[in-house]
Amino acid sequence: MKSSLLKRGLIAGTAIIASVGTFGALIPQAGAISPTQITIAGSDTTQNVMRAIAAATTTPGVNYTNVDSYPAADVVIPADDHCAGAVTWRNSLIWGSSTASATLQKAPNGSSAGRASLGVYALGTLYGATNRACLDIARSSSYGADSPVDGAEYYGFALDAVNWATTSQNAPSSLTPTQLAQIYQCTFTDWSQVGGTAGPIQRYLPPSGSGTRDYFLEEVLKSGDSTITKSTTFPTNASCPAVLDLEEHTANTISLANWNKAVFAYSGGVWSYQAANATNPTIDKRGRTGAGTKARMGGFNRSTFALTGTGDNKINNANVVAWNTGDGAWQLNTPGLAFVTGNASDPGGFVVKEQNSKGVSGYVAPLTADNVFPGIRIVYNVVDSRIGTVSADLARAFVGFDNSAGGTKSPLCNGELEGIILSNGFATLPSSGGGDANVAGSTCRKVLA
Repeated sequence: MKSSLLKRGLIAGTAIIASVGTFGALIPQAGAISPTQITIAGSDTTQNVMRAIAAATTTPGVNYTNVDSYPAADVVIPADDHCAGAVTWRNSLIWGSSTASATLQKAPNGSSAGRASLGVYALGTLYGATNRACLDIARSSSYGADSPVDGAEYYGFALDAVNWATTSQNAPSSLTPTQLAQIYQCTFTDWSQVGGTAGPIQRYLPPSGSGTRDYFLEEVLKSGDSTITKSTTFPTNASCPAVLDLEEHTANTISLANWNKAVFAYSGGVWSYQAANATNPTIDKRGRTGAGTKARMGGFNRSTFALTGTGDNKINNANVVAWNTGDGAWQLNTPGLAFVTGNASDPGGFVVKEQNSKGVSGYVAPLTADNVFPGIRIVYNVVDSRIGTVSADLARAFVGFDNSAGGTKSPLCNGELEGIILSNGFATLPSSGGGDANVAGSTCRKVLA
């Protein structure tokens, strides 16, 4: 069933009715060009779930378009009162000799690219004030206060978890954080050195600009080696080939020659979604013809035995995904997941501790140092207030909330779209009045850059 902002009281005709603060008291009626276009682009981690959310949302006088990171064909967004010319978003892989302009753009591939494109339009200096709202929302799988620099509002709407994955049958079922970091640092170059079967290792990372890349480096790998940052250049030698680029969550582009060697980053949410659609090769990118196996998520062993060689060998030896015997599906292995395969002596689920240390201006996402499991993250939609009152308020009414006591919440932030979030592999956030980030009691979290 479609979620209607009209039903929620956020939209009346083409106007938003809100309490105070974020949405403003009333958005003026739309101008001469209708409908108003709300365009979303950026991270490919959340492109499927946001496409589904856009399709499930109906607002009179508003059209929602979710631009994929690599669209199969040009996506043309008609002009409206806040974007003077129709904009064509083109797949960067077929860009060729095209020249970017106000009306022809590369479809942003990655969180950084999406946020940057949103900021360029919103600033108005390159494409003019009449084109500030040609892009309205940036999908972001990471929090990056550096871009856009002014007016950025991050609305976290779901929980994800990133960890290592592999297509190799030689790889062990789990690694310690230190072992994973040392693989990327060339300390270990063969799977037999970390508890697997003899065979070489080929390292992969998502391309620069990917939010998953930054998060994997700064949260997952750094949990095993504190010197690693998102700008780290990893070593290479005769037995440790150079790190190769791998578009995030697309194991099907790994060569057959490297299939039994590969280690790479993967979103647990995306992996679960792909597993649930295993019969659809356009969605499930965990395998490829001739490979024989599919990419699997690797576990992290943080037990005392793994760390010291003595004691427990089960507790905290977990994976970011787990098979739910209740509904017969792979899902994120969160504490709220019922009927997880396991037993009382080896409990499933990673602990999530929310942080709120930015004061009245915002919220800090879960920090891995305070969680049992590295790699836990919140995924976001980013709104930039500089795109103008009408477009920004419509964008907030779609993906955000008015962060005041009893504040107006979008259906996405009011728990109404929980089923869509779960069916796309992610976990929902609880509704809570968790301090400054959630005075409204929303299922989303708000961060200001």
